[in-house]
Amino acid sequence: MSSRGVTRSVLMLLAAAFCGCAAAMLDVVSPVPMEVPSVTLAIHDDTAGDVSPDQMRDFKRTITRQLIGSGIEVLPSARRGSVLLVGSVLRFDPGIRALRFVSRYGFGTGALESEWDVEDGRGNVIARCRIAGSVSTGTFGGSFADVQEETGKALARFLKGEIQ
Repeated sequence: MSSRGVTRSVLMLLAAAFCGCAAAMLDVVSPVPMEVPSVTLAIHDDTAGDVSPDQMRDFKRTITRQLIGSGIEVLPSARRGSVLLVGSVLRFDPGIRALRFVSRYGFGTGALESEWDVEDGRGNVIARCRIAGSVSTGTFGGSFADVQEETGKALARFLKGEIQ
């Protein structure tokens, strides 16, 4: 391998280490029949109390920020033509960052699982997806906030119909 190739490989490894390994897998149960330009957002804790009120507020802010960044308007209350996006947090485990920092074997992994329903104005579910995210490595153990951001990005792809 040339010195340029070695340098490029080293730079890619360093970038991966500093960026972390947060990922979110999108599982579409029923696709959105049309692109969704605006939503009213509601998120519920279905973890039997694993999510504190502060963590839930942070998660909702992160999801809102990702949706807005993808061009989807998030409304404070329902409006004609908008849909209700109802999220259920099924698993919320930030893991142990210190274990992720010292181990490369999955110890301390953080996980977030959620289910999302798109409802029309009459409460009918018109689309549904599940998103499972995790973080197992990264700079100083990776950040659970990255998992939440990846969840928001996956949700935006789902709402825009950008699934494959």
